Amino acid sequence: MKLNKIIFPMLAAPLLLTGCYDEKMEWHTPEGHNPVTSDEIPLQLQEEIDHYDYIKNYMAQNMPETPIGVGLTANYYIDADGEHPDYAGLCDAHFQQFVTGNAMKMDAMVNADGTLNTATLNAFTAKVPDDKQIFGHNFIWHTQQRQNYLYSLIAPQMIVETDGDILTLLQNGDFEMGNTTGWSSWGNSSTYEVVAGEGFDGSYGLVLNNPTDAESHAAQLAYDLTSPLTVGQTYVFRAKVKSSTPAGSLQFAVQNSTDYSGEGYYTFSVGTDWTDIECEYTCTMANMNRMLINFGAVAGTYYIDNVEFGTRIEQGAGTRANRATRATTITYILKTPKEKRQALLGAMESWIGGMLDHVKNDTRFVGWDVINEPITDDGYYRGIDNHFGGSWEDANGLTQYDAAPVENEETGLTLNWGDNHFYWGYYLGMDYATRAFEIAREHAPGMKLYVNEYGLETNPTKLAKLIDFVNYIDQNSTTQVDGIATQMHVQANGITREQVDQMFQTLAATGKLVRVSELDVALGTSSPTQEDLQLQSDVYQMIIESYKENVPAEQRGGFVVWTLSDAADEHEYWLKGDKPNLFDENYGRKIAYKGLCDGIAGYDIGADFSGDIWKDQATEDQEDETGEEAAEPTE
Repeated sequence: MKLNKIIFPMLAAPLLLTGCYDEKMEWHTPEGHNPVTSDEIPLQLQEEIDHYDYIKNYMAQNMPETPIGVGLTANYYIDADGEHPDYAGLCDAHFQQFVTGNAMKMDAMVNADGTLNTATLNAFTAKVPDDKQIFGHNFIWHTQQRQNYLYSLIAPQMIVETDGDILTLLQNGDFEMGNTTGWSSWGNSSTYEVVAGEGFDGSYGLVLNNPTDAESHAAQLAYDLTSPLTVGQTYVFRAKVKSSTPAGSLQFAVQNSTDYSGEGYYTFSVGTDWTDIECEYTCTMANMNRMLINFGAVAGTYYIDNVEFGTRIEQGAGTRANRATRATTITYILKTPKEKRQALLGAMESWIGGMLDHVKNDTRFVGWDVINEPITDDGYYRGIDNHFGGSWEDANGLTQYDAAPVENEETGLTLNWGDNHFYWGYYLGMDYATRAFEIAREHAPGMKLYVNEYGLETNPTKLAKLIDFVNYIDQNSTTQVDGIATQMHVQANGITREQVDQMFQTLAATGKLVRVSELDVALGTSSPTQEDLQLQSDVYQMIIESYKENVPAEQRGGFVVWTLSDAADEHEYWLKGDKPNLFDENYGRKIAYKGLCDGIAGYDIGADFSGDIWKDQATEDQEDETGEEAAEPTE
């Protein structure tokens, strides 16, 4: 509908139009008054914000040397499930550079055997437009590492001694722990579980189910050994087995868990009664570190117990002891510090080098956070001299703190670190930092390489220690650190301009590139008031203004906001229940959007807007309704 309105020029400023264009307003001049010009018609704040240009355009106009980026969720951007149809478009429209929040971290990229899983990365890069930059995040951190893989490289060799005739390499071969620890299984929609009462002696046993006939290797049960088998050594495999079918089939084999090469294949017929199966195998190939029991050939349920695999113990006359009277002793052969160092440096080379080699021909990749968060909050190097700083929640919901690993011949190695926590420096010393940068430089000589850290704006001690860390790398490696990234996860009511200025000035004084890498402004509430949102906007504006003022243009390495919107699924693990971003949960622009853009431009962009915007919008709406070009509205 249309509403006739009369407006007096002296009253134009206080009046606000709503953002609803389905009620078209026609403005008329009362008798005896001068005509109202369109620039006298005010805009409501949200209308003003909605008429701002894309963030990337303000950046290109006012800070062309600095890419504006967003920390995004790769799977939402890929949107394979169709649940985030507008996510990629919004990222593309507003930002010049993309940083994945988790998709390029070690635990997302590296399999349990150390190989790379590039499926998500490939899908992401395939969708990113050619004119965007991609910044890698990150290589070495103390969390989100592939802990089980790294542990396997440094763990001692377990020796299980029994009064039987096999020195077995398997710790959980009788399944009396009541779980599948050490074992894994996959393929052909098969299942596996340890079940009480299904073992040979009526206790625990492993139950495998293969639903359909297939190739023997289509369904596999695996045990990854702590060390590769010795070439030339003869090993014995033995187990008690039965099947739900009289024509069952199981196959023994060993495998290299990295390239999946294998040998030692031996097939057993299995019936419905418990029976012993046994074979000898002499290792001829290096790096065989996985024992397999293949059960895909014949459909059915298989029951397995008392699995042994190892070298035969020479015994005198007499028969082998029955399992019920057999005693077991577990001891460990510890790896030397040199062996651990070599293994971890090799893993670092494979991880960093492999990742960079995978993307080396993609010119959109411009840089990488090589080391993330190397300084504890109290100003120590993480992992060095038993300083860790990490914490985690146990099964009872209690906070536990990472501590020094414990290792001995009786109990083996206990890391005492949270799930997927790993402190490279604990085993490599400061060489972990120098070598990480050297590997990255060797494989990506054209990329900018950074150290990334949080809390620098409020913790001068941490900032000073980080600069010491960077200087150490520069002085003790064959390459240099290109830049220092400051994350800037700030609280709206807990940060001052003085703190931010001091941080940027200190960082700029290093001569390094300075990058804002993960900016968000938390409010500490899920229901912010208008005053809260305005304060948040002011902080966004203050930070970009301080960055411009205190960091010379040639040292600006980029400016990244962290996560796209306030949507709950983007904050399941980070700032849960908060509203820290530029866009609300419906991807609408918040006041913070205006604050950031005004800070980039250096002035209040909205002050240039006038009623001409309303006039243009009204014209567009009329064209949309009639399909014809509209006449100029009368002022």
